[in-house]
Amino acid sequence: MQGDAAEEQACRHLDRSGFTIVERNYRTKGGEIDIVARKGDVLVFVEVRSRVDADFGMPEESVTPAKRRRIVVAARQYLSDVPPSSWREARFDVIAIEGSGDDAVLRHYPAAFDAKGKVL
Repeated sequence: MQGDAAEEQACRHLDRSGFTIVERNYRTKGGEIDIVARKGDVLVFVEVRSRVDADFGMPEESVTPAKRRRIVVAARQYLSDVPPSSWREARFDVIAIEGSGDDAVLRHYPAAFDAKGKVL
């Protein structure tokens, strides 16, 4: 599944789950966040990974420690740009999409890692 299509599918999933999409493809010098979403006063930084097949492992396995660190750097920048009163909590989710089309399987991992990049 192409990256843009995977992000669209992830946004639809988040929307159906009660999230509001705040921003997509937020970029800073140090990293990028695929989706910034909000549910109540919780900001969620979402990394979307997809694979058409499992020949190279599961998509969620490709969120490496280095990738997590870059996401955290970008999230810190994002948080410094929004009023502190606009959020109470922030977390890092991963959405993995395996396959394509109607056969695609979506797995959502809320709070997949912490601000130090450690897998929870």
